[in-house]
Amino acid sequence: MNTITGRTVEQLIVNDIDSITSHFQASFNECILQVQKPNVLVCGVTGAGKSSLINAVFGSNVVAVGDGIPVTAHFVRIEPPDKPVVVYDSKGLEDGFSEEFIAETRAFFEGLRKRPRLQEHIHAIWYVVNAASGRFESFEAQLIREVFAPTPVVVVLNKCDVASADQLNAMEQAIASFCNQLPHVKGVYRLVAARKNFSQNWCPSCHSDDVTFKSSTAQLFCDDCDHVEVMTERLHLGPLINTTVKALPDLAKEAFLFAQVESLQQKDERAKMLVANYAMNISMDVAGRALDEVGEMVGRLFVLWGWNMLGVKITNALVDEMREEYNSQELSVRLAMIAADTILKRKLSRSVIACLGVMVSRPLRKLSEQLLAMVDHYQEFDVQSFTLPGSGGAGDFSEQFMEAAFQSGIPAAIDQFWSDAMDT
Repeated sequence: MNTITGRTVEQLIVNDIDSITSHFQASFNECILQVQKPNVLVCGVTGAGKSSLINAVFGSNVVAVGDGIPVTAHFVRIEPPDKPVVVYDSKGLEDGFSEEFIAETRAFFEGLRKRPRLQEHIHAIWYVVNAASGRFESFEAQLIREVFAPTPVVVVLNKCDVASADQLNAMEQAIASFCNQLPHVKGVYRLVAARKNFSQNWCPSCHSDDVTFKSSTAQLFCDDCDHVEVMTERLHLGPLINTTVKALPDLAKEAFLFAQVESLQQKDERAKMLVANYAMNISMDVAGRALDEVGEMVGRLFVLWGWNMLGVKITNALVDEMREEYNSQELSVRLAMIAADTILKRKLSRSVIACLGVMVSRPLRKLSEQLLAMVDHYQEFDVQSFTLPGSGGAGDFSEQFMEAAFQSGIPAAIDQFWSDAMDT
């Protein structure tokens, strides 16, 4: 009787594998479909460098890709076909026409906020100030305080390479004293989107004006803090990107990070945080219900690194592998594993999920690096032709990760093997 009952239970579980695995793939696909394109409004006075900022963050052809679709007399909607982001670009705001601009902007925002879908709202605002002008006008403060609130605003001091240290310090103090009272203003950042002056007269680290520029190496030396900076076309885009990510709705974060082209570091940090969060909150069970969440984790990693098409192929392979592994285990073995995992306070299953997350993100980063290298060399590429690096040594990697997770804890194992994995 016990044998018959055991076989019956096992057959029921085996028969449910198709449902389990289809739920896994459905979860992945749903994640891809539900990712929101962040709506970023870029606003500022005429000559502040809005277009150069947009192109510096999202790619040199974003503004040129579409001339944009006018949505009002002052705002243009730009949705690049190859970037998961929507940019609203404002016409230059000019003193003397500020009342008209503020009134139209107020009506524009009120119209969007009445829409029931969050996807249609403005998610973040970059208010761009021409640092070289040395001015932050009262109508700009009014716009940020009365119209933009409560939408997150990041104030960008652009063209800082042609502004003096005294100008920048004075502007920062004036803006900070105003913005400190406004919780929706998330930061004020010095930035260079398209450098014209490589011998700027202030230190990017401590802001001192006691600096020396060596033209032969394009290096700026600070005598106050000993910082050495190689002067490149752009400066300090990272803090703007990081602050914007924190302000965005959760399912828009990965799309935004993929859309920006400045560096891989922010994407890598976000991927690591995703893996850690999922690993510490998923618990495997005999019925396999947690596979939905594992599928969601994998899906979000693919979205973050921009490999949605490849993700479907890899997810299918992953589902097949899980199906084969599931079928190969006796019911008694699976039940024993669940019991052991429960005794170990889910450390076994969560270590496995963390290991999977690290192993998924590693090749995705490598593929992104390959793509960027090809773009840098102006090579033609076909996303579908890419293949993952070989999986040789995966067993050894898993064993070493699991051992580290049990000895030092899952977060410590992720920290250790994340950097190791990305360097291999």
